[in-house]
Amino acid sequence: MANIRRRILKETKSPVKTDKIGAKIKLNNLLKRAKENGTEQGPLTPIEALVTISQDEWIWQAVSKEILDTMSHRLVFHSDGGLRREILMTQNLNTAMDAASIIVELDGNCVLIETLEP
Repeated sequence: MANIRRRILKETKSPVKTDKIGAKIKLNNLLKRAKENGTEQGPLTPIEALVTISQDEWIWQAVSKEILDTMSHRLVFHSDGGLRREILMTQNLNTAMDAASIIVELDGNCVLIETLEP
């Protein structure tokens, strides 16, 4: 994660101040977009973490085969050094495309969407 690019202005400008009304409008717009995006994505399927780490204790967990059988696409991250790392799996192509576009926006590197074999 050391190579994450951030959206930082190269030129220093005076900060833009927002009053309470403007802040509420921006927050309402953000909440509206988040709800619309959540509705478009449909219901989420919870998948437990493979490893839970609490202080010095590591708890290994397994994902049930039934949940894995519903997954159809895998997102693979390609770093500048050519390394591959599986990021997540999704239940359909639309969700995979949405997730990949967000990852590319944040990081700028290549994300490969692979179809999982049935």
